[in-house]
Amino acid sequence: MQILHPIPDALLPAAAALWRTHFGRGRWPARVSAGHGVVAVDTSGAVCGVMGLRDGDGGFAQDAAGVPGWLFRAAPPTGDLVIDGLAVTDTRQGTGRALVTAGALVAARDGRPGLRAEVRARNRGALAFYHKVGFSDRGQGRYGLPWWGQVHLLHLGV
Repeated sequence: MQILHPIPDALLPAAAALWRTHFGRGRWPARVSAGHGVVAVDTSGAVCGVMGLRDGDGGFAQDAAGVPGWLFRAAPPTGDLVIDGLAVTDTRQGTGRALVTAGALVAARDGRPGLRAEVRARNRGALAFYHKVGFSDRGQGRYGLPWWGQVHLLHLGV
């Protein structure tokens, strides 16, 4: 497996398609940022994982238009680099862990204290994964869109 950041132009459509299957809606987002993503590529050259990253300059999804600002409640500001969704084609292959490791390297390179994951409380699999790779709880709240419910704020120091 190879981990690449930023995402090369040739891999960006496949990375965006994988991310959309987990976090998007149909063709949303129409645009993604190669510089706000990390991609995992298997030995055949196929995308097998993608992790979006979000900071003060934006995130992996580039066109959040259509969501009224009053409807969306952002999590508290952070100096951490925020994971903007992590998706893999096959679980339990080490792909997610490799993407998180790469994200931590990006955060350290950029002088950030760590990575933050914002995970819906009902997503037990994601919560277990993040705890397994070393994230610790930093709080909870009702962030994002109202129907998302409770969200856990998780942190991994770099």
